[in-house]
Amino acid sequence: MADDRTTQFRERLSDSRRSFMKKGALASGALAFGASGTATAQDGSGIFGDLDDAWKALIAVDNFHPNARFTFVSGVVEWAPNYGDVRDSWFSEYNTYQIRWLNTDEIVPLFVAQDANIGEYDQDLGFIPDADDDQNQPQLFEMNREWTPFSDNNRFITVNASPVGEEAEDDILDNEDWWQPSS
Repeated sequence: MADDRTTQFRERLSDSRRSFMKKGALASGALAFGASGTATAQDGSGIFGDLDDAWKALIAVDNFHPNARFTFVSGVVEWAPNYGDVRDSWFSEYNTYQIRWLNTDEIVPLFVAQDANIGEYDQDLGFIPDADDDQNQPQLFEMNREWTPFSDNNRFITVNASPVGEEAEDDILDNEDWWQPSS
């Protein structure tokens, strides 16, 4: 199944240059239009995350879920991938963490830019707590659907993520129990 997803992803990467340019122009226009609407929505409802808090990361193609939400379930892990042409120096500006996708419950590695503001992992709780709201609940993040190839390596892509807004986060966590201490 993972091979099928990788093949499909590689096929999408091999679109013609013209097709890619058209898609890029459309995405840029939609992003510019959507960003202004998102910023307005943020002011009133707090549902969306703050675009100013977005940060960069690397993820394996097979582990990417666009627009999906996740939380960090580890502190920095002393590990970098060793996939043939991937050199440790490529990952020298990133820290390896484990994340938990809320839509699939998968736990996968995410390589977060060192300057990203994601919070501090709490070993007793087993996640990075929400510093702005309830310190006993996890901070949730949302993966942007946009991505770019990572150098000349087709196993990894560069992505952006940002915190989920407080209202949406509370709604999600009200229906999840994996993060609550077992009694």
